[in-house]
Amino acid sequence: MRELPQFVNEGFYMWFNPQEKEEYYSTPLFLYGVKREEKEKDETRLYLKLEKNIFGKRKNKYDNEIRKQPSTIYIHYAEPFGMFLMRFLNADLSSYESAYTTFFFAYGFELIKEYAPYTYLNIQEPLSKEQFLHILKDIYETSVDKLLEMQQQFRKAVDFIYNLNNNNEVIEGSTYSKFIAYVIKNDLYSYSQDIEIILDNYIKKHHEYQYENIQELIKRIDNKDSKLELRNVYTSDKLSNICFIVLEQIAKESNMQIKTCQNCGKYFIPTYRLSEIYCDFENVDGTPTCKDKGANQTYKKKLENSPVLALYRKIYHTKYVYVKRHKKDKEIEKEFENWRKQAKDKIAKLNKNELTEEELNKWLTDNQ
Repeated sequence: MRELPQFVNEGFYMWFNPQEKEEYYSTPLFLYGVKREEKEKDETRLYLKLEKNIFGKRKNKYDNEIRKQPSTIYIHYAEPFGMFLMRFLNADLSSYESAYTTFFFAYGFELIKEYAPYTYLNIQEPLSKEQFLHILKDIYETSVDKLLEMQQQFRKAVDFIYNLNNNNEVIEGSTYSKFIAYVIKNDLYSYSQDIEIILDNYIKKHHEYQYENIQELIKRIDNKDSKLELRNVYTSDKLSNICFIVLEQIAKESNMQIKTCQNCGKYFIPTYRLSEIYCDFENVDGTPTCKDKGANQTYKKKLENSPVLALYRKIYHTKYVYVKRHKKDKEIEKEFENWRKQAKDKIAKLNKNELTEEELNKWLTDNQ
């Protein structure tokens, strides 16, 4: 039986954690204009964040040197469940720069080897910015037609399964049943052929941890130490196959849904509630997400239609200005913070129908 490689110098490996709503992958990358961050003090998971002005001037001469970054299975990249497919569905493939910044910066070119020029497959030496952009453009021009076709195929599949974008084929059934039926009836079936599943087992765990104190071992397992968890790993040399795997995993989850954002139109998976209508993708320039914009618009409409919330904003503004004019008076600042917390608590109760508008209006009037 094939074992997982210790170091991933080429190829792509992916596995899933539906309970934590995360997916993990390991792939070598040319990290140009991308930050690798650790979160929640978990040294086994890395999160990629695209830098602003990615194709602009670098900070210093050393930043202009780009190396291929090998990865390991135990120190892997982590993203929200389904993000790989969401990135591909939403990728802007209109230019080599936008293709990189919307998709390939996170996954590398390992999955388009079949289209990439042979001379670029095994680059290990550091590259300059100019060399990197030349390679990026060459690979893009070689593969863009196939990528656009593939993107359209998966968009059609998702639209059918989740009834999106005014899809006329509204058919009853579970998402997984609809996924299987669509695969059988359409060309998507061909993308299930070149996938290898590496079955996880306890043999390697036994060799590595048999001498560890059993109480410590139990504690690590209870704390969900990823080094001790068993998960089957999927690997393929083709982008289409990995997209197929991710879509299948999403379709299997009955409490997970793919939607299109009512603000920007991008495909997204709701984070907390299935009723969410706005995506929460971060913008490289730091501007508010669609979810933030939607929340602000909803709040403004509420203010327009609710006299009591308009009264709250009026009193809040008056008190805020008064505090700013008396910056040195800590007692005034303390009173404002206390009022603000009470007001927020009462508005929260109003939204939960635990308080009426009349009751909130009376409190605001009494505590101006």
